[in-house]
Amino acid sequence: MEFLRTTLRNILFLIFIGVSHASTSANCSCGYIDDQGHVWRESIVTNFTKTSGALAALGNDWIVSTDNEVQSSPATANIQYVTANVLDHNSVLGIQASAYTSGSSNVDCGEIFTERSDILYGTFRMRASVPSVPGVVFGFFSYESDTQEQDIEFLSSGSNAQQQIQYTNQPGTVNGKVDEVSYRDVEVESANFTTFGEHRFDWLKTATEYYYNSNLTATITKNVPTSASEIVVNVWSNGDPEFSQGPPTSNAIASVEYVKLYFNSTSLSEAKFIETCSGAGNIARCTI
Repeated sequence: MEFLRTTLRNILFLIFIGVSHASTSANCSCGYIDDQGHVWRESIVTNFTKTSGALAALGNDWIVSTDNEVQSSPATANIQYVTANVLDHNSVLGIQASAYTSGSSNVDCGEIFTERSDILYGTFRMRASVPSVPGVVFGFFSYESDTQEQDIEFLSSGSNAQQQIQYTNQPGTVNGKVDEVSYRDVEVESANFTTFGEHRFDWLKTATEYYYNSNLTATITKNVPTSASEIVVNVWSNGDPEFSQGPPTSNAIASVEYVKLYFNSTSLSEAKFIETCSGAGNIARCTI
């Protein structure tokens, strides 16, 4: 399935290179400055509430996954991502894990990932509501490999699922045990994650900082990724009694209002960025 992802990216990359770093808009040619003073060169901002519809908003920036992920014990089913499980839903983007059919080898799930896999450091934000149906995982994360990954994950079967969130810089275990340095299980007492809120991670060179509604909730300095990556949003279940639980007995849908990515990349060097900014008259950075 990685071949399929690579093929899709190669097609879209031909479009991308024909537009000289279109992700940096003309009026933000000197980049974006965030609330921590970090400057980022490029952006992908996707608003799923547009009148044209959430699926149309995916445009060329996002790919809908059709991967099949074969699972091992203690999981009870494989993960099959299907295009039908990324949908227009209540005027936003819905990402769904379908009700499990007894005896099936798969759980139909939903996932989108960025066309670009050259993202290296940035601030990544998603405004969303978490599925209330037990038995699924809702994830927002960067990914290059299982050891180059930083995760925000919600487990809908948790005892306090509306307020519990898991942050991990993978791998989150050492010798089969939870690594309390690279993994944090955080309870946000004021939260109700089944209502809309902004979830964010800032990928820095020395740390990953995790936020909820602009409030810092965790900082992890171990296993900070160093490889260019893609950004992924998904809802899945494999019936693992030790993690996702389930599979779900009814459709479990995450609702996503927007995803805002401000980042550096391996495709736009600092020198080229400075040249572009200078050519634009060294205008003020865009505040995010």
